[in-house]
Amino acid sequence: MIATPDKLSTAKQFSKAAGQYKLHAHVQKLAAELLFSRLNKHSQVMLDLGAGPLLHQHKLKHHSECLVAMDLSLGMLSETHPENNVNRVCADMDKLPFTENVFDAVFSNFAIQWSAGPEALFKSLYSVCKPGSQVLLSTVLDGSLSEIAQAWKAVDDKQHINDFLNLTQLVNIANSVGFKVVYSNQHCLQDHYDKPINAIKSVKNIGANHLTDCQKEQGLLGKAAYKNLLSAFPLQDGKAVISYQVGVLELTK
Repeated sequence: MIATPDKLSTAKQFSKAAGQYKLHAHVQKLAAELLFSRLNKHSQVMLDLGAGPLLHQHKLKHHSECLVAMDLSLGMLSETHPENNVNRVCADMDKLPFTENVFDAVFSNFAIQWSAGPEALFKSLYSVCKPGSQVLLSTVLDGSLSEIAQAWKAVDDKQHINDFLNLTQLVNIANSVGFKVVYSNQHCLQDHYDKPINAIKSVKNIGANHLTDCQKEQGLLGKAAYKNLLSAFPLQDGKAVISYQVGVLELTK
């Protein structure tokens, strides 16, 4: 399988962040708990899609006989020691390397927003799931990172935040490929920092600062421009906040 240049760039960005991901993935952990609250069955074979450094392997193993952890970034998958019954697969979610009707459950936390084709991804997920399977997804939605977007307006008029789908679009896609939507909701999850510079760095520390598609990197900022960026960052009660609009979906086939 040959990855596209953009996928290779995304994988490289996350691999660079692998060593520090666990320390900074606060919102991701909150989103995972929302998914765990809906994980209500024990499965034979479960897919952890976009598993990263396998933060959730111990909990997921309690809910499955066989856990398959898949991620685009080999660096992420290499962060933890091998565990029994955890099969690691380095692959692109847009080209799932699995046969039909193999998974009883799919768990995916903060990952599917990196798909280059959400409709094709949902169709592939439907194909690899067994009838009656439970699919739990959390993903970044439109409106996320609004504080960073606002701060960048003081610097230039270029796009510095990825485009994300809204919850209605995701639900419609799931329905269109045949999934039954058992549950859908949107949550605003936030990280709080003492300084804007730490808030901005937090996005880089989890590898999420990569712009996809034609949204090109803007290059290094000069000192004056960077100072303007930090000065324009909105504060809440003296804190620099990073807001993520997070969609939580429970689907069944």
